[in-house]
Amino acid sequence: MQFKVLKEEILKYLQYANSFTNPKSLNDILQNIYIEVENNTVTIKATNYQMGFSCNFQPNEVEKEGRVTVSCRKLLDIIKELPDGALIDFIYDDTRLNVISGKSKFKLSTLSSENFPSISDIVPEYIIKIDAANFLNLMKRTYFCISNDSTKIEYTGAQIKINRDVVETFATGMQRIAIASTTIDPEYSNDFIINIPKKTIAELLRIFESKGEIEIHTDRRQISFKYENIIIYSKLIEKFIKNIEKLFNSEYPIKAKLDRKSFIDASKRVSAITSDETPGIILNFENSSLKISSLETIYGEGSETIDVIDYNSEPFEIILNAKHLNEILNNIDTEEFTLEMADRRSPVLVTPTDTNYRYLVVPISIDKL
Repeated sequence: MQFKVLKEEILKYLQYANSFTNPKSLNDILQNIYIEVENNTVTIKATNYQMGFSCNFQPNEVEKEGRVTVSCRKLLDIIKELPDGALIDFIYDDTRLNVISGKSKFKLSTLSSENFPSISDIVPEYIIKIDAANFLNLMKRTYFCISNDSTKIEYTGAQIKINRDVVETFATGMQRIAIASTTIDPEYSNDFIINIPKKTIAELLRIFESKGEIEIHTDRRQISFKYENIIIYSKLIEKFIKNIEKLFNSEYPIKAKLDRKSFIDASKRVSAITSDETPGIILNFENSSLKISSLETIYGEGSETIDVIDYNSEPFEIILNAKHLNEILNNIDTEEFTLEMADRRSPVLVTPTDTNYRYLVVPISIDKL
């Protein structure tokens, strides 16, 4: 195997592939990437068994076809240190991979490509094509709500539900829930529900761009996402939360419309005095104003009052987790949002002006200290 390629052309693919290797595995092959040269095309693959990555590109020159596996981490470290614009010659001599650029020369240990785990194409039960920007927005608007608690497997991914031409995404970390929706071509109207792991979503957001189209194949146990010359594979979480969307259909008679930036700024200032033990902020609505106060801590307390754009109820008070609420508001694109409430202990609905995505936040059910 021998080919030549510019540093910038291969570097980005090595950076992508590295996240799909398993450097802590006792199986050395999982620390490696698979490189194959065939039909004037270079293919790079990586897998940790739970996820897989595959890409292909045209090199500057191919002198000999072949395949090999090599440590992704070490190859990446070498390529990053080469000068920008460097032309790199990769030569596999049946024992080691020679990496040559200018006066720099490295010989990397290899493992047989025959031992590399196969990343087989999915025989899909369902295929959809979706606008990349719309799909990535769904993931971005729900991803941060996914739980990190691995003991509750069904909460460690984003649930995607296809119903005719509507795609809905749900995510929850118990204390908050996100829902976002978009539409697809009615041609892809098979109804199904899948649960995508959080790590997979992180890689989709990191690697894919918001242009063009993403093609998704799934058999309900595994899934692949194809974007241009890149494919990401993943196992699916086989458990999911049922009827999660019903939580958004409750009645919330108390409504307050607020300016997003004003609320975030005031909340950040007030919550600066909160602590991990008392992370709550008290929201006290009265007429056309909102008083935001911290729970009293060993450091003291603070408060700030902002204007309310619209409020439809008698004076009302509720305690929310400042971090959870501000993280939601930082993922809202609109200048205004509405807090919809029922009572002090029921979840609060956070609704942007764009109602294609919404959030529920569980209040802190304690009396003021």
